[in-house]
Amino acid sequence: MTQAQMRVDLTQSKHRPWYMRMGLALAKRRLGSYPAPPLTITYRPSFFHKSLAGYIMRAMHGSGGWTKGDAEMFAAFVSDLNSCAY
Repeated sequence: MTQAQMRVDLTQSKHRPWYMRMGLALAKRRLGSYPAPPLTITYRPSFFHKSLAGYIMRAMHGSGGWTKGDAEMFAAFVSDLNSCAY
């Protein structure tokens, strides 16, 4: 099995409530693609939405002396190293 066959299609979640689907659709329309962090956080909200969202927010905007821009730049850099579209 290849890596592409093992990936979950985050855009096709049956567990995502309608209002989250609508928000993601609006973001895609405005940005041209789905924003990765919200797409991931909302994939199975009943399973890990609150805790995962809290961890992401703390990691991106929590303590450590980084500005929001610094954290976003670092996330983009790491995504590029991992060959991810972010």
